[in-house]
Amino acid sequence: MLFTDTDPVSDDALLGLVYEVCPRFVPGAVLHRSPTSFVVAGSVDLSPVVAKVQAGGSPFWREHFLREVEAYRLFETSPPPVRTARLLNADAGRGVLLLERVFGRPLAADRHPTASIPADELAGALTELRQLAKWQPPVGQSWIVNYAPRIDRARRQGVFDDVDRAAVAELARRAAGRWELAHGDLVLDNVLKTRDGYVFLDWSTVGLYLAGFDLAQLWVLLGDLHGPRRVIEDLVDDDGPPALAPFLVNLALLLGRERRAYQHRTDEAGVARRARLAEAWDDVRQRVHRAVRDE
Repeated sequence: MLFTDTDPVSDDALLGLVYEVCPRFVPGAVLHRSPTSFVVAGSVDLSPVVAKVQAGGSPFWREHFLREVEAYRLFETSPPPVRTARLLNADAGRGVLLLERVFGRPLAADRHPTASIPADELAGALTELRQLAKWQPPVGQSWIVNYAPRIDRARRQGVFDDVDRAAVAELARRAAGRWELAHGDLVLDNVLKTRDGYVFLDWSTVGLYLAGFDLAQLWVLLGDLHGPRRVIEDLVDDDGPPALAPFLVNLALLLGRERRAYQHRTDEAGVARRARLAEAWDDVRQRVHRAVRDE
């Protein structure tokens, strides 16, 4: 069964779903608990595993869960060029995903890291990311992200004014067809450094995005560290002039999302980050409009 967002769901009830899917599951520590997701470590026949359970039943989170199941099933039949956790079992009806547990250290614990990421680790993760972007898996049209509603929503939310919306929409039009597979939520907590490389976690937002989406997200989130932005810009430049328009569209939308997240923060750290995001938007906004004029 699936729980609705109004149901008070206990951890025992969610574990019960895991037992229904895998009776041999032995639970361990709870790794994550939110109104929408329950993640618990454990073992099956002494092998370490992780169980992910959809805790909320809204269509939005249901769609994300189903996409992650679809992604891991794809990885089984068409292995990606990056390492992922191995799928052990999935039950879409019960909202349960059972995966190999991968041990490693996240590249950063915070969404906006304030401590520098070691240059070799950042370079290693970016190399893996570029391999992922070059991958052309056998997926259907449903994996293509529709940018028009995102741009319109940003205008309704006040992220863009009318002129900004028109400029971003024009760049998106020019970039049409430049799709790349992207992880879709590349916070550095989703990148594990293991003994033999890097592993990307949480594939619930994977899809075909305009080129450079994951790079754009890292550009936004690593802004406080300054140096990585130059590295990311160089990677975009290496792909030639056509890569700029999709990258700027992604930057504009992702910066807008972060600006909205901090617009009502009153604590010192939140106010400071809001100012830095506003400064970054001033720069990106000018680049967007210049790119439209320079056609």
